[in-house]
Amino acid sequence: MHSRWQLFAAVALVAAALVLPPASADQSARAAANTLEGQAWSAKTGAFVSEAEVLAALKSAPFVALGEIHDNAAHHLRRAQWIAAALAGRPIVFEHLRADQQPALDTFSELTARSPDKATVAELKRVLDWDKSGWMKDGYDPLFQAAIDGKLPISAGDVTRAAIMNVAKSGEAALPASERARLKLDVPLGAKLDDASLSEIEEAHCGAMPKEAFGGMAYAQRYRDASLADAVLKAAEKVGAAVLIAGNGHVRTDRGVPWYVQQRAPDKTVISVMFVEVEDGQNDPQTYVPRDPDGKPAADYMLFTARAERGDPCEKMREKMKK
Repeated sequence: MHSRWQLFAAVALVAAALVLPPASADQSARAAANTLEGQAWSAKTGAFVSEAEVLAALKSAPFVALGEIHDNAAHHLRRAQWIAAALAGRPIVFEHLRADQQPALDTFSELTARSPDKATVAELKRVLDWDKSGWMKDGYDPLFQAAIDGKLPISAGDVTRAAIMNVAKSGEAALPASERARLKLDVPLGAKLDDASLSEIEEAHCGAMPKEAFGGMAYAQRYRDASLADAVLKAAEKVGAAVLIAGNGHVRTDRGVPWYVQQRAPDKTVISVMFVEVEDGQNDPQTYVPRDPDGKPAADYMLFTARAERGDPCEKMREKMKK
């Protein structure tokens, strides 16, 4: 029997909440003075690089994964600029759009083909019922605009809420063996990475959930990453390239979407860029680099930005738990 904690875990995962330490206005002001802000770092070489170098690398790779912190509007604006500057012609896959929203995207594409004046962000958000999505109301507008301006196909990357909840509740038993094999979910990450994933989920949930709930959530996270990879590969079928827009956790190269892409297309290059908020007093870029359990960098590049102001997400989670 599955506990109410496991069901809550599924709901929490569907919400795709990114739990971060709260930042006051004073903290944000201090962080703004961080010497890393605005700089790019190569996690592979351990050196600063120019933004032009990063864009050149992105142009040369068939698959590009651009990470984010969901509530930082600056991340969305900067990536929109990168898409316009270096990624013309590539379809864009959004973590923020579910498979059951793909028909709405197709409707938008057909509508705008007939009536180019309808090719607006407002119309796209209307057909997607974006205001009820739970994502930032206007923060993703620059990314949508970049896709519209560049006439880039937009694809839904995530699975449905019902599918996520089912997998979080039942684990691998929720999926046929053939589907697990197709998505490469039958390839184990290994004990170290499994443990790292569990630890990350435990930390993200502020100690508000018992460990019995984490196993289902960890497998659901794997399922989402594998499904996002599947969407990226499908989007790339026509032009041989695609861009993923997703949270930083999804663009990890050790166990995120890039890992699943390379399991299925080992001859293709995937470049992962994480957009990372600077912290007061932390001016060493190495302290921000995500690493696998053996210490290997789990991203290719990092772009440092100012920190967004936000309340205490742990407090919000505790309130949800009380309800």
